[in-house]
Amino acid sequence: MKVESSEKTEETKTEAAAATEQSGTAAATEAEVATAEGAEKKLTERKETEPKKTEQKKAKQPKPSASTSPEEKKTEGGKSKKGLLLIPLFLLLAGLGVVLGIRIGSGLGSGGGSTKQNDPFAKRDTQESGKAAGTESGESGADSESAESSAESGSEGTKREEKLVLAAENTELGTLQRKIAELNSMAAAAQRIDLSAVNHAVGTRNPGESWNSDVFYTLEGYENRPGYVNKNLCRLEQKQLINAATGNRIDYVIYINPNDGVANKIVAIEYLVSGSLQVTEYYYDANRMPRFVYQYDIDNYVAGYAVPEKPGQRFLFGSDTLLTWREVRDGGFKWNCAANATEAERLRKSWSANTIFLYQNENADMRRAFDERESIMLNAAYNTYETVMNAQNLTSISGYAYDEQGNGIGAAAVRLYRNEDGKLLYESQTDADGKYQIYVPSEARQYMLQIAKQPYQACEIYGIGVESDQLVAYQTPVYLFERGGAAIDYRLKLGDALHYNESRSGMQTVIASAINLREGINNRTGTIVATAKADESGEADVQLKPGVYTVELIASGYETVYDTLVARQNGETEREFFAAPTVGSGQVSIVLTWGAVPADLDSHLFTQRGTETSHVWFGSKEDSFGNDLDVDDTSSYGPETVTIKQFSAQDYYKYCVFDFTNGVRENTQSYELSNSGATVQVYTDQGLAATYHVPTNRPGVVWEIFEIRNGRITPIQRYYNYVSSQDWWMHS
Repeated sequence: MKVESSEKTEETKTEAAAATEQSGTAAATEAEVATAEGAEKKLTERKETEPKKTEQKKAKQPKPSASTSPEEKKTEGGKSKKGLLLIPLFLLLAGLGVVLGIRIGSGLGSGGGSTKQNDPFAKRDTQESGKAAGTESGESGADSESAESSAESGSEGTKREEKLVLAAENTELGTLQRKIAELNSMAAAAQRIDLSAVNHAVGTRNPGESWNSDVFYTLEGYENRPGYVNKNLCRLEQKQLINAATGNRIDYVIYINPNDGVANKIVAIEYLVSGSLQVTEYYYDANRMPRFVYQYDIDNYVAGYAVPEKPGQRFLFGSDTLLTWREVRDGGFKWNCAANATEAERLRKSWSANTIFLYQNENADMRRAFDERESIMLNAAYNTYETVMNAQNLTSISGYAYDEQGNGIGAAAVRLYRNEDGKLLYESQTDADGKYQIYVPSEARQYMLQIAKQPYQACEIYGIGVESDQLVAYQTPVYLFERGGAAIDYRLKLGDALHYNESRSGMQTVIASAINLREGINNRTGTIVATAKADESGEADVQLKPGVYTVELIASGYETVYDTLVARQNGETEREFFAAPTVGSGQVSIVLTWGAVPADLDSHLFTQRGTETSHVWFGSKEDSFGNDLDVDDTSSYGPETVTIKQFSAQDYYKYCVFDFTNGVRENTQSYELSNSGATVQVYTDQGLAATYHVPTNRPGVVWEIFEIRNGRITPIQRYYNYVSSQDWWMHS
């Protein structure tokens, strides 16, 4: 089994072994929530007998609390407990289905650059091609281009440029530099869509025409028709536009037929002011003519289609005319208005229990409403196709820069580099809150960021992967430190992400054979600045100068762990990491970890196999498809581990995280999940396939992270603060 990911893994297990050898010669010099208050008594009856977390050292939380990093642990004396929730799955996934970016079962690669040609996750036995010099990473303010910022990067020994110099237009580098500048200029103005513009006239109604179901039923997997494919086989793209009439953001998921390049389905997800969503699903035939439109309101988008029980309005088109306007309301009430007797007869045969109205028999007001809706939805469908397909494909790389106390750093220089050679592509700045956002083309490529401002040391983020079907790449927060400062004594420990210890008070201890630290974030191949050795209890001590480090932990029989550690005065002095046991053939392991606050985050895995659906979560820890919630943590940090034991490329999977601590109290505007430092890592038998970081500084309790369809994982990264109607997240 192979997995195609939206991220290019920088280090394989064999490379990790090479890094271990490297650690022997690296200079081991000095380098640098509280549990949720009880929910209702009824909900606190859960997990009385489940394992309790081992107590951690208390650490002072930085200010502001909304910027707490995942490294800032504090003692959690108790557990947040949930009542066992039983949900009817039919409320959940009435027809799952949509978007992706890791391939499981194909040799097609996805990362930028060539690693085993097109398969970036194939196990390989190459060693690091070079070791970067141990020069301290450069620092430079937004208004200062110090020579120090040309220090070598921690990856592959490439040298970063401190000033942007445009390459010739006819070169790949020059083209990319200009493209990124253009995208950022365009993004500032925002691409817009006018759905209401009357650009297409309604066709002439044919009294003998009835609806052709080929596109809809073939795309959704119910029938096979020449020229169309199941949407699982479509090429996927994601775009984002602004509704010109409302100013609302609309996310688009586009299914492109691989045979003719036509987008047979476009899903528009509009974020309303109320916090809910208006979803419109457009289906187009091979001539790009609309055939079916399904529109409905919902709290959070679950990929699916218009099964008969789902509320919403359906518009069935033929020859640019509306053949049927169908509405399903909450409670199951259904009605249809057919444009002609032929279509009405088709409806009677298909939906005999529905109320059917015939256009010609209705009064003038009803006919006028039908005609108006016909023009509105027809033009919305055409305007969507033409505008969306011509819109630029772009992905935003975004995150925050903080100082040691957790305050946003404004006006810091944010430099974007090509990951493979350190060529400077674009430069921006953080805003007053410390936020940065840089737009890049939505295509498979690897980037690196440097964030710098005087008098702080610069910090780098390596191996930022972007894909063609990705809207946003959220990064873990960057912390900048002034030079100097006393070394900090750190104690590190590695735990098993899958198996509890004998007393079930925590996870089994894993003895790491090597612990290496490199400067920066996601720095997997650069100079090792410190090493640590585990003792018989599995703990290891290391001294670190204040700064941000990538920790690499290697243990026999486990996937190599890469994680971020922020070393600071008055911060944590202990840190436990969690390693997934080596993943077996045909399996996928998903590991969630986070910080001290909130106490209880929940993993949710949804699966669809044919017409059957399942939901794995703490209320139902295993399903008939071979999926398990192996570890469910309720007292901060994690891990929460979900295993797909019988992965199938024909199945559809969706993984989400829910903030139970705040969701159960209906505190849906909480920032705790967003600022928890939550990280999700996906492992296959090829190693680490993808890593996702929660978006920072946003209110909400539901984080939809990725989907897998046709063996390919695509990041979703939707984030919701409105879950009132889909209360199965937190209630029976």
